[in-house]
Amino acid sequence: MKTKLLNNLPFKIISVIAAIVLWLIVVNIDDTVETDVFKNLPVTLINTDTLTSQDQTYRIEPGTDKVNVTVHARRTELAKIKSSDFVVTADMQKDLRYDSMVKIEVIYTGNATIDSIEQSRENVLVSIEEKATEEFKVTVDTTGTPSAGLEKGTVTPEKSLVEISGPKSVVEQVKKVVASVNINGITGTSVLNCRLKLTNSDGVEIDDYSQLEYEWKDKDFSVTVTTLKSKVVGIGFDISKAAPEGYGVASVSYKPETVTIAGEQSDIRPIYNLNIPPEALNPEGKTGRIEQTVDISEYLPEDIIIPEEDEHEIVVTMEIVAMETMEYSFTPDQITYTNISDGITVDLANCETLVLPVSGLTADLAGLTQDRIQITADMSGVVRAGNYSVPVMVTISDGDAFSCPSDLEVTVHVVSTDN
Repeated sequence: MKTKLLNNLPFKIISVIAAIVLWLIVVNIDDTVETDVFKNLPVTLINTDTLTSQDQTYRIEPGTDKVNVTVHARRTELAKIKSSDFVVTADMQKDLRYDSMVKIEVIYTGNATIDSIEQSRENVLVSIEEKATEEFKVTVDTTGTPSAGLEKGTVTPEKSLVEISGPKSVVEQVKKVVASVNINGITGTSVLNCRLKLTNSDGVEIDDYSQLEYEWKDKDFSVTVTTLKSKVVGIGFDISKAAPEGYGVASVSYKPETVTIAGEQSDIRPIYNLNIPPEALNPEGKTGRIEQTVDISEYLPEDIIIPEEDEHEIVVTMEIVAMETMEYSFTPDQITYTNISDGITVDLANCETLVLPVSGLTADLAGLTQDRIQITADMSGVVRAGNYSVPVMVTISDGDAFSCPSDLEVTVHVVSTDN
């Protein structure tokens, strides 16, 4: 047996060595060193409180806070590696250089054997600047419409003001905070959720929220929307004070003549017309042909709204012209005397005729007949015979279009009835 083992010993040794070498060659060919790239690994900045404690903050230059990691390892080892195995940090306290660069450190935490690691960039680029905090009013934008027969009522954001902090240059980009909700088909009271949108002066959403801090950055913001019953009603303007003294309104027109209002059913049921008070028209006292836009939403009854913004304003056109004056003469027997004391009477034969100036528009005066005018003389305070100037009151039937002097008097002759 021993002889057999020793036969051709050199050849057998060479065969074993050759087999080992061949095995190594095969293994190396099948499990070669290869390369894999793990892209866009986020860089976590640590020890940032070094700045925030000094009322400073930092702004990361776009695109510099992500790194690609290239790994060289055997194929079998590469298969074990995941992106989550890498911890990528930049230490603001230890590795900040020139106030603008923070060294990136890549640490592999997995259990694979790695030949080498390369990273696509060495530094995060930052700008150190003053920290700013500002409050913004939340603007709610709604899209869609409630169910048929209903109108949008009150719209109440979860909070009316939002405080935003961050690098001053980034905070200054924010001009508006918007909560957008879709109210299509809602009924009653609905609580709708959305994400707050920050926009710049052009109404465009800002590019990067990551450097800003505010309460609803990572959670939903709620908006409460109520619905109301709607109704179409007429519009009426009181023109009694639209013209300055000595002038009158020759014509008035406005568009539209109806408007949709909304409110609780019990509130809108008795309303058929919106009556706009006289102070709404021509407050500057202009004359001639004037065109005025009136915001009628300012004169709505309590708890009533006009849901459509473009229906709030009504365009009123008026022609304001100078008034004419006509005189009407009233003989003593055409005047009614009231409050005559006992023991005296009015001697009509010796009383004066009253000349009454009446002002109005030419067309209105043309239709005013004297029998529509009633003159009443008040004899209060006259107790004995003699001549007296007493005040008179003028009443014109359907006389809203006319004006008369308010201090008119007529001279009367009073005699005693005791003789």
